[in-house]
Formats: sequence, structure tokens, C-alpha cells
Amino acid sequence: MVTKSQDICAVNLIPAYIDGELEDDARVLFEQHVEVCGDCRAELTAHRLFICELDTAMTQNMDVVMPADFSRMVAARAESDMSGVRSSAEHRRALSICVILALVAFALLGTSARTSLVTVGRIFAGKLFGAAGFLWTAFYDAAASATVIFRVLSRKVFFESGSLGLLIVLLALAAVLLFRLISNYHRTGATY
Repeated sequence: MVTKSQDICAVNLIPAYIDGELEDDARVLFEQHVEVCGDCRAELTAHRLFICELDTAMTQNMDVVMPADFSRMVAARAESDMSGVRSSAEHRRALSICVILALVAFALLGTSARTSLVTVGRIFAGKLFGAAGFLWTAFYDAAASATVIFRVLSRKVFFESGSLGLLIVLLALAAVLLFRLISNYHRTGATY
């Protein structure tokens, strides 16, 4: 419950008073406060006038007749009002302002902020190059492993098993593929 005069101003009981929502004690205290406080009295008068005007506006029978082409007129007006926004000169001007603001902001950051920004960029680049190096090393190791496995298997299959015929068939197949690649190269006229 509100007891001091300053508390009544701070709480702003005017809407509750106008709507009749205050209890009897609070209503009497508010009415006594309004007699001595000019600000609250002026605001109470303003609220009452507003409610009277609102009641008057709501009770009057006002039929607003819209023109038949109202939506077309609004659309045409909106397009003509937006014509300056759509020009390329304004886009260029906005872009140049953004670039200038970004440069000014970067300059105002100070050397410590720039240093930390550069440090973050270096760390990011280091992580990126580290990941690329890891992928390259993994690919190289996989290719080297496949080569070693192929050498071991080819030695076992071709030389130690004594199947020279399979080796000759594979060499002939390789020669045919090479001949076909060379003929396709000359046919298309590919040059480097």
C-alpha cells in the first residue's frame, strides 16, 4: 500500500484511479495527493481529456469510403518513394560509407586490439596449414604404402611364381592402352 506523497507520484496510480480499480483507502489518499501535487493533477486532467476524446471518436458514426483504386495508388506511391533507394549511386555511396566506417573502426581499435586480431589470424592460418599438411602427409603415406604392397605382390606373383605369361599379357594390355591414349591425344589435337 502507498503511504507517502512521493510514492504516489512514483507509482502513477492515475490509470487505476480513472478505471475505478483503487481500494477506498488508496483512492482517498490519491485524491488528497492530487489536491497538493500539480504534476499529478495535470496528468489526471490530461488522462480524463484523452478518455473523453476517445469516447467521442468511438461513438461517432464515421464511415470512411476508400477510392476504388486505393491499393494501386498506395503501391504507386510506395514505388515512387523508394526510387532513390534503388539507384546504383546510393548503393555505391552506402558501400563507400561502410568501408570508411570499417577503416575508422579498425583504426580506433588501437594497437593492442590490432595485435590480438593479427594473432588470431595467424593462429587460424597456422591451424589451416597444419590441417593441409596433415592431409598431404596422410595421402603421401597411403600412396607409398600402396606402392610397397604392389611391389611385394608383383614380385610374388610374377617372378617367384614363374608365371611369365601373365606378365606378358599385362605388358601387352599396357601397350594397347598407351597406344589408344596417344591416338586420342593426336585426334583431339590437345596441346599444353
